[in-house]
Amino acid sequence: MTALTLAVAESRLILRNRTVLVTAAILPIAMAFFVSRSNIESLSDPGTLASMQLAMLLVFGVFMTSTMTLAARRQQRYLKRLRSSPVSTTSIVAGLTGPLVLVAAVQTLVVLAYTAWESGVAPEHPELLVLAFANGAVTSVALGFLTASFTKSPEAAQITVLPGTLVFMAGIALGLFPFEGVKSVLVAAVPGAGMAELTRHAWDGSPDGYAAALEPLLLSTIVAIAAVVIAARLFRWQPRP
Repeated sequence: MTALTLAVAESRLILRNRTVLVTAAILPIAMAFFVSRSNIESLSDPGTLASMQLAMLLVFGVFMTSTMTLAARRQQRYLKRLRSSPVSTTSIVAGLTGPLVLVAAVQTLVVLAYTAWESGVAPEHPELLVLAFANGAVTSVALGFLTASFTKSPEAAQITVLPGTLVFMAGIALGLFPFEGVKSVLVAAVPGAGMAELTRHAWDGSPDGYAAALEPLLLSTIVAIAAVVIAARLFRWQPRP
């Protein structure tokens, strides 16, 4: 069994579950478009708006949904069977979360294309947007596994995702404000902050060019790697007692 086979099977399971389908496919894009029509003054800048929209898509579509699906698959002992099979851990993770990341990628393309069209301002560095999405997706998946490690059931996920959601959204908000020195490093260490700053640089550009994006890219990558390592150590493959 390969990651692709697992991804196809997982996609079918998601399509059969209305709650997961709404959380993964409908709620994220609805929230992203709602933000664009909110007329909040602080979101009038295209780069800031794009940062918030990307956060919505990843929090709802990847983080929350992956927590719910992982808790459900563990409760069904599906994860236990996969873990005892010859399939590698990497293939299992990719197969289970790949469909969610793919859906989020398509949603991001649609939403940000609409934002560019509506604002009349295209991103100056689209390649940085790709890096911001990849960084945010990895962090969201890791947070999903980490949160699922102490989530007994998919119903309980409605509560257990709240701390991670608050931290991620707080990081996005902090990443939209300019900080210098030590404060800049500390802020970028909050999940979501580096991604927000990177998205803003990608859209609005900077007098310093790519140099301004190096710090948020480096620090957000470190945060993503740390989240992956912690999630790998704490995640439970078998049902909780």
